[in-house]
Amino acid sequence: MEYPVEISELPIVNHLDSICENLKNSKSRFLVLSANTGAGKSTSIPLALLKHFTGDILMLEPRRIAVLNIAHRVSALLKENVGETCGYSIHLDNKTSSKTRFTVLTEAILTRKMQSDPSLDGVSVVVLDEFHERSIHADLALAFLKEVMSIRDDLYVLIMSATINTKKLQDYLGGTDLCPFYSVPGKLYPVEVLYENNLSMEKCIQDCLKSQTTGTILAFLPGIGEIRRVQNQLEDYRDVDIEILHSSVPIEKQKKVLEKVTDGRRRVVLSSAIAETSLTIPDVTVVIDSGLSRVNEYDK
Repeated sequence: MEYPVEISELPIVNHLDSICENLKNSKSRFLVLSANTGAGKSTSIPLALLKHFTGDILMLEPRRIAVLNIAHRVSALLKENVGETCGYSIHLDNKTSSKTRFTVLTEAILTRKMQSDPSLDGVSVVVLDEFHERSIHADLALAFLKEVMSIRDDLYVLIMSATINTKKLQDYLGGTDLCPFYSVPGKLYPVEVLYENNLSMEKCIQDCLKSQTTGTILAFLPGIGEIRRVQNQLEDYRDVDIEILHSSVPIEKQKKVLEKVTDGRRRVVLSSAIAETSLTIPDVTVVIDSGLSRVNEYDK
């Protein structure tokens, strides 16, 4: 199996075969992979695993939109429809078939699958992507997988992240001698950083729209309330597409944000933290970060 020409320029391509060999040769059958943002790990690694392993492959993603994006991208690279070699499974939506070997899952779906099939029959590799985000389902999946691997000698686990505490994770998986670490550099581009104090998000976007004639502006806001407020403030810009990326927005509208702009229109994407990892929004020339985030914390 040759890798598609579409991924030939991604930084990870020259490492794909080596990553799979390192995973096969791992004494613990675990491998921790760190690849910088933009290296292409989420869409290229599936192709390498399909080439080097014969059984089924499961890939865990923290968000539904990332699941759909990866499934459609990998299927396109294979010149197939989603649900053939590559499929996905999310809450209330499953697109797999008897031909499916690579399935992208959300966290809760994987937990439920391991509860119904504790030995994961037929599965050769499980990939835990964006593991640095850490959730109860991802941690539970890793704990379950350690148990499964104690009774199966033909199951492999690949843990991937752009930013991860590798030493701590390797210690949990048996130490550096048993659990190898593989690092892939990314491709960095020059970025000009500007800081504006006491300036509202809508004013920042309006200033950028006046100076930018092409491209997409990606703006990060803490929640849907702030996103809707800014959206209302920008409604007078009839020649600009204002789109929202948030978990409360219907999945079809979220998928539209990930499509490349073909008509030359300018676009503003108002997003929560959902777009910080796992997703690549095309044509972005400006990123505006409010510096605010809404997180859940537990006070003892």
